[in-house]
Amino acid sequence: MKRTALKIAYIGTHFHGFQRQPDVRTVEEELIYHLRKLEYIDDLKASRFRIAGRTDAGVHSLGNVISFQSEKEVRVNQINNSLPDDIQIIAWAPVRFGFKPRFAKRRWYRYILFEEDLDIDLLRKTAEVFKGTHDFTNFTKRKQKTTVRTIEDIRITKPIIDEEDKNKKSDFAHLNKSYSPIFVDIYGESFLWNMVRKMMRIFLDVNYGKLTLDDVERLLNPEEGEPRAYIKVVDAENLILMDIEYEGIRFRYDDYACERFRRYLIDNLFELQKTYSITESMLNCLDDLI
Repeated sequence: MKRTALKIAYIGTHFHGFQRQPDVRTVEEELIYHLRKLEYIDDLKASRFRIAGRTDAGVHSLGNVISFQSEKEVRVNQINNSLPDDIQIIAWAPVRFGFKPRFAKRRWYRYILFEEDLDIDLLRKTAEVFKGTHDFTNFTKRKQKTTVRTIEDIRITKPIIDEEDKNKKSDFAHLNKSYSPIFVDIYGESFLWNMVRKMMRIFLDVNYGKLTLDDVERLLNPEEGEPRAYIKVVDAENLILMDIEYEGIRFRYDDYACERFRRYLIDNLFELQKTYSITESMLNCLDDLI
């Protein structure tokens, strides 16, 4: 009997989140179904099936982790051949029998902002307020034993866009919109439910002058007995669970599995580009038709 951890990549668009739910498609349900089908596991309790994190509906992943024990030697690509294309195992690692994937050394989330008129310097000042250990009571929907969490780092970057992409945007100048993305990479040991998406709302509110940095400080240090603040979550589709790291465990990435998922992403991108081109054509011809 061996225990194995698997690193899971998935596009969250067509899932109702990671966690099993009745009568809806979830990542966990798909994984359990195919692991049972291939006879890697049978009884979930006996196989000690465990997961690292329950991402919300729409959230994507390149690094969520599950673990289980099985009599069979785990063959990554055999499992991938059975799984649907929007879920694939990209790495694996042998682990001790007591391994619990939710106890991670570090989690890395990336949120991609597409809003207009974002001040990257102000976003970085906001990030400095969030770094360190704080009480995130105002940044979760659920009551938990402790809401104290530590943000190790937040990195804000703006990817370089080539001249061809810039020229494409000129076709839509009349829309007065700019879709240049900004990446917000957040690192910490653990996160509360909805915590990252609520943090991103605060980043946007500071950027647009709805909150000050002092307001953010107060949200992170609520007075005892103070009612919890209402913070609306931002869209889940812009959030990616990039990676999860563990002390003393090194995952082995499977080249074929990674290439397979890469091809799926490229095909997915091609379909989006076709939709883009059709929409662009309709926009450009609308005035002529009128």
